[in-house]
Amino acid sequence: MRVVIVGDGPGGVELAKRLSGDFEVTIVDKEGLPYYSKPMLSHYIAGFVDEKALFPYSAEWYERKGIDLRLGVEAKIIDRARNVLVTSKGNIPYDVLVLATGARAREPSIPGREHILTLRTFDDAKMIKERLEGEGEITVLGGGFIGLELAGNVAKAGYSVKLIHRSKNLLRLDEELSEKLQEKLEEVGVGFHLEANLLKADKNGVETDKGYIPGRLKVCAFGVVPNKELALRSGIHAGRGIFIDAGLRTSAKDIYAIGDCAEYSGTICGTAKTAVEHAKILANLLREQDNHYDFSFCSALFKFADLNVALIGRTKGEGRWLDEKTKVFYKDEKPIGAVVLGDVRRAMEVEKAIREGLLID
Repeated sequence: MRVVIVGDGPGGVELAKRLSGDFEVTIVDKEGLPYYSKPMLSHYIAGFVDEKALFPYSAEWYERKGIDLRLGVEAKIIDRARNVLVTSKGNIPYDVLVLATGARAREPSIPGREHILTLRTFDDAKMIKERLEGEGEITVLGGGFIGLELAGNVAKAGYSVKLIHRSKNLLRLDEELSEKLQEKLEEVGVGFHLEANLLKADKNGVETDKGYIPGRLKVCAFGVVPNKELALRSGIHAGRGIFIDAGLRTSAKDIYAIGDCAEYSGTICGTAKTAVEHAKILANLLREQDNHYDFSFCSALFKFADLNVALIGRTKGEGRWLDEKTKVFYKDEKPIGAVVLGDVRRAMEVEKAIREGLLID
């Protein structure tokens, strides 16, 4: 069976890894680089890891695995009638096509946006790193996980960091949890400007409704936009992302979608962890093994400077502290989610308990 995967991110490479040997696997990616770790980009910018550490798989690794890797190749349209992917470098026939196209950085929509960088690719990271080393300071726009990881790591490395966020709360968490994160990041030197809306930018800073904030290097971390354009051009149904069913199937026969580009029942779980989990499930399904993904339950682990933060399940509503590191959220007295600060092992135990409906100690 010929499996063609569009996208060499965490979902695409995991799926290829699991199918290689039993299937004829081709990966198509418009970037000219093999898989690299996007969650590690802020560590690279801060100088904690070198370029080599971002690239775990060499071209030879793909070859040994029997994966036909085609880099610098753009998928143009899917000829669904003939089961052919039309690319910038010729047609590729498929039996199964998997869209693992990921997402791109959300661009700011303010006057002067040409003075603001975004962080999503290795080339973005390289440019930010060079600028940071020259400027010695950075202004991060956005209080989501990308913004907090970048701000925390760069501050830990000794650079001057300002973070501007339109809301009072970080990561859309409640006030109490948000304050704890803020305190930890302030300890490593991050300066916060909260409840500040961006109005415009210029070469030397940004104007907000709370005043002008100077800073030549500005990086926008407003979240991501799913890459659904290939699907739409090919007549495949999409909303915010590419619509999938519980079996990761799109509206088109023999075509699946996984990771950041996929939307199930209004939900997009945009993390590398989710993309890898989708890939594991799909690999089993393509082998005709019964398997399913629980779309109602997303979890993610981030590291802001030295603080590990695990977001497990649903983190809204009534929350109670079990200990100084663990806040659990309930619905009708049943645990539905948790936030765990600073303890990865504890986070894994709590996630397992919530998923299996067990008592959390």
